[in-house]
Amino acid sequence: MQPLEKKSTTQTYVLKGSINGDFDDFIKIRYEDQIDSVDVINNSFQFEGKVSSPKAFQFIFDSITSSEVFYLENDTLVFDIISDKVELDKEVFKDYGVRQLNGGKTQELQSYVNSLLKSTPKSKKNRTMLLNTMDSLIKIHPNHDYLGKLLSDLSMNQDLLYTDVRSLVSKMNVDELNPEDVAVLEQYQQKRRNYQIGSEIPSFELISLTSDPVLLKSEFSKLNLIVFWNSWCEDCISKQEQLLEAYRTYKAEGFEIIGVSVDTNQQDWIKAESQESFPWKSLRVKKGFTGEMASEMGILDLPQNYLVDKKGRIIEINLSLDELKTILSALLD
Repeated sequence: MQPLEKKSTTQTYVLKGSINGDFDDFIKIRYEDQIDSVDVINNSFQFEGKVSSPKAFQFIFDSITSSEVFYLENDTLVFDIISDKVELDKEVFKDYGVRQLNGGKTQELQSYVNSLLKSTPKSKKNRTMLLNTMDSLIKIHPNHDYLGKLLSDLSMNQDLLYTDVRSLVSKMNVDELNPEDVAVLEQYQQKRRNYQIGSEIPSFELISLTSDPVLLKSEFSKLNLIVFWNSWCEDCISKQEQLLEAYRTYKAEGFEIIGVSVDTNQQDWIKAESQESFPWKSLRVKKGFTGEMASEMGILDLPQNYLVDKKGRIIEINLSLDELKTILSALLD
């Protein structure tokens, strides 16, 4: 059974914990547009209340310091907080470490999802599995802030494609979700809409190994796999090594691979290229992730790939090696 497959029957939340180190007499939490505070007594605190659905929240320690985001739900949530002091440029600042000891069903879900994503690299097959998983969870919890955050991340990292995310968003109560997550989701959905399957990638200007400007489409053949990577991404290099057999098999039939680096440093890219000596085209996005092609297409997570035809029309996105071979065999054999 997946976490959150059943709703909690608990009607209220108890958020409690202990604080070690120098601390004020009270502690605050912030969720939605609310701020709540309780006294710290004998290094312990306890909040009680009720939320209509799980909500993102943060501990607030002072006017400039807050914790990472956790999720408040009608359950018993237990935290351990350590207050310490750090010195930076001869100034002393307070530093806070927060550890969640028990987080109810949302913590279980986060562990489940993290394990799932780690074991399922980007592919068409895994997208279907992720889509079905998200669909089943959202049907039960359409207001859950963590699912909104997760959906935003899946769009941003392109683990799910534009149409997948759009179908899931239509089943959520977006007005009830964390506005910050919704804003990121909308930002990346706009990018995904512009570069979804069937769209045409324009002829972006990239940089060659000799620092010359090159138009992307000038390198196109009949079928082209655009592979986004950079020099410090070991998985990127490993995935490219796996492409060698397919490239040699289908190169003469009109298959081309174009490695597009998002390295900001030209020399880092050149060094990696000289070490690997991949036989296909190699170009770089000037300014890396903030450069025109990477920024417009919303490339953040690596590696990623786009299979396009000779006009730049997107045929598929983030294919596994086996999925790529199946398409090449169907179209080029």
